[in-house]
Amino acid sequence: MSSMNPRARKFRSHREFICAVSVLTLAAASVARASEPSREVRPVGEPGGCESHEASLLKQAHPALRVELAECYAQLGRSASAWAQYREAAAEAHEAASPELEALARSRAKALENDLSYVTVRTWKGQEVMVTQDGSPIDEAVLGTAIPLDPGSHTILALAPGKRGWSKRIELGSHGDHVQVSVPVLPDDVNMGPDLTAAPLPPPEPVSAPVVDSVQRTLGLVAGALGIAGIATGTLFGVKAASDWSDTKEQCKAFPYCGEEGARLAQQAKTSALISTIGFATGIAGISGGALLWFTAPRAAGSQERTATTVGLGVGNVQVRGSL
Repeated sequence: MSSMNPRARKFRSHREFICAVSVLTLAAASVARASEPSREVRPVGEPGGCESHEASLLKQAHPALRVELAECYAQLGRSASAWAQYREAAAEAHEAASPELEALARSRAKALENDLSYVTVRTWKGQEVMVTQDGSPIDEAVLGTAIPLDPGSHTILALAPGKRGWSKRIELGSHGDHVQVSVPVLPDDVNMGPDLTAAPLPPPEPVSAPVVDSVQRTLGLVAGALGIAGIATGTLFGVKAASDWSDTKEQCKAFPYCGEEGARLAQQAKTSALISTIGFATGIAGISGGALLWFTAPRAAGSQERTATTVGLGVGNVQVRGSL
């Protein structure tokens, strides 16, 4: 085992000396207070309270100062506060490696346990409420268990959203008194207005027109466009067939003996005439089918229809533009 350097030994000796002096001082003060007559219970903040000890503890968190604060609480009859401070001082002394101060704090806390007074707060199952004791929230986990409190007057308050609040003032005696508090089912607050902080409801979604209507009308436009294109094709090839027949007659001076060129022109005229006939037939069918699809398409109830259709013809093409 390595030897401790002189500086470390000096520091440890100095710390042990301070702790020993603190323990002896606290023990002497305790004996002196034990010989004094008991004092009346005074809450912190009134003359004769423990403000100076609390201020010292706020400036420097030290287990010895916490023990002094606990002693002050005990002298004022605030047994629960003193017991809590003793337990916290013992934990701090343990972390600071001060066994003497830790043992003193634990023994003082143990001595107060038989003198503690308790309050037990119970709520109805299934009722979510926030319970406070003198303005401080009570953890939901300790509801239904005995909570140590200082003797005196205490106010138990229960609150819940949309409910009327409930409160009860209790008087807790000293030397092991135990008060039971049952929070009733909170009634609805009929006077509460609407919650203005709640998020507004989203606007209703617009009702769209039936999809079938749009699809059928589109098909009608396409069929009509194909019909117009068929009529245009039939017209174009009809004109070409007439021209080819005219040229054929010029080649056929002794009809039907037309020669090779006349026979070619005659065949070309027949083909153009056939294409023209097919174009006209397709055009008439397309226009008729398109009109049937357009005028039989279902309409949404209460809707007003506005249509504009433009048809453009060109050489070998047709353009249809429409809006609904």
